[in-house]
Amino acid sequence: MQGQLEFHDSEVRSMALHNGTLTLTFSAAFVQADGAGAGYVQSLEIACTEANVDGPLADGVGRLSHGTLWVDGVTVPTLPFPYTSPGPVRLELQFSNGTRLAMGAATLECRFTGDPKFVESFAC
Repeated sequence: MQGQLEFHDSEVRSMALHNGTLTLTFSAAFVQADGAGAGYVQSLEIACTEANVDGPLADGVGRLSHGTLWVDGVTVPTLPFPYTSPGPVRLELQFSNGTRLAMGAATLECRFTGDPKFVESFAC
C-alpha cells in the first residue's frame, strides 16, 4: 500500500525514545491511500534516528490536530508512505490535548509494522 499520511486526525498510540531512535506508533493514521481515498490504517509507524525531542514525550499520545515535517529544510505537506528521508528532518506535532512536541533527527522512516489494513472510518 502506498499513499500519504496526513497528521491531522491521526491517533498516536505511543512514542518511545530508545538508543537515540524515536519511534512513533499510530493506532489510527489518517491517510490518503493510492486507489482507495481517505481513511485510516493501524500498522503505520515513524522511526527517527539520532532524535532530539523538545517537549513532554510521555504526553505524546492521542489525537493529533496538526503536524509539520521539514526534510533538508523544505516543508513536506504530507508524508508519503513507505518513505525514508534523504537527509535530516524536523517534525513538529500538535496534539488535541494541548501537548506540543518538536524533534530533529538525522533520518526519518515511515513504514508499516504489519498488514496495512485500510478502513474508511472507525465510526460505529
